[in-house]
Amino acid sequence: MKTAYRKGTRTFALAVLALAASSALAQVPRSASIATHAVGSLYNAIGTGIATVVSRHTPMTVRVQPFAGPPAWLPSMDQGQTDMGVLTSADAVTSYKGIVHYKKPFKNTRIIVVGGAIQLGFYVRKDSPFKTTADLKGKRIPTDFPGIPIVMLSSTAALASAGLSYKDIVKVPVSDLQAGNQAFMEGRTDAGWHALRSPAVEEANARLGGVRWIPVNDSPEGAKKMSEVYPGSYPAVIKAGAAAGVVNDVALLSNDIYLVGGKDLSNDAAYAVVKALWENNKDLAAAYSALAAWRPARMVSKSAFIPYHPGAIRFFKEKGVWDKNMDELQAKLLAQ
Repeated sequence: MKTAYRKGTRTFALAVLALAASSALAQVPRSASIATHAVGSLYNAIGTGIATVVSRHTPMTVRVQPFAGPPAWLPSMDQGQTDMGVLTSADAVTSYKGIVHYKKPFKNTRIIVVGGAIQLGFYVRKDSPFKTTADLKGKRIPTDFPGIPIVMLSSTAALASAGLSYKDIVKVPVSDLQAGNQAFMEGRTDAGWHALRSPAVEEANARLGGVRWIPVNDSPEGAKKMSEVYPGSYPAVIKAGAAAGVVNDVALLSNDIYLVGGKDLSNDAAYAVVKALWENNKDLAAAYSALAAWRPARMVSKSAFIPYHPGAIRFFKEKGVWDKNMDELQAKLLAQ
C-alpha cells in the first residue's frame, strides 16, 4: 500500500509540474516582434540573431521590424504595440528620463538582458593620412542623423574626447547611419561614423579596398569629456585584426547594448526569452559573430540604467545571479 501510495504521489506531483509548465507556455504568445535599427546596421544583425535563437527555442515566432532608430519604435513600445527592441544603454537612459534628444519620457521600457558592448568610432580609407580623431579638424564629417539622433550625441562625444566640436568640422547632413556610410563610400565625406562589425562598414571595407578605424582620445581627460557628453560611454581598446578596419590596436567609444521589452510583455514571455538566450548561448554566437559577447555573465549588470523586466528577474533569481544589491538598484530605477 505504501509503495502504491508513493507511486501515486509521485505521479500526482509530475502531473502538477506538467500542468504548471503547460500553463506557463499558455502565457507565452505565439508571435512577437523585435525592433531594430535599419537593415545593414549592427543592431539589425544582432536583432536578427536573437530572433533566430528565440524562435528556435521557444513557442514564439519572433519577427524583426527594422526602423531608422529607437525614436521611431519606442513610442509604440510605450503603448504596448512593440514587444522587444535592441538599443544602446545611452538611448535607454535618455529615453526613459525624457532628456537630451527625447522630449518625453518612455517609462514602459524594461531590460530583458544586458548584452555585449558596442564600439563606435570614425573610420577612414585605409590609405588616409588621418591617424586620430583630432586629425578630423576641418574635414567633412556626417552629421545631423535625424532618424537616429543618439548617433549625433555619440559622434559629438568622440569629437569632444579630442577637444573638438561640430564647429571644428565641415558638416555633411545625413538621415541615418546607412546614409552616412553611403556618403562616405561616394567620397562626399572624409570619414564615416558607425559601429564596429556593422555590415555597412564591412561593405565599405570591401568596396574601397580597405578602411581603417581611428582612435578616440582614451586618456583620463578624454574619457571624462566623452562620458560627459554621452552617458555611460567609456573608451575600450580593440585589438588589431579583431574586425574589418582594425588595422592597429584602436580605442573606440563603447557602451552596453540592451535587449529590452515593453512593460506589457508578459512575464512568461520575458522569462522564456531570457531562458532561450541563457541556455543556448552557443547558438546565439553562431547566429551572428557579435553575439558571442552576449554571455550569461553579462546579462545582469550592476550598472544598468533602466529597470529590468519582472519575467527576466524571475529567471535570474532561479539561477542565483540576482542578489539584494540588484533588488536595491531595481527599486531605485523604478522610483526615477
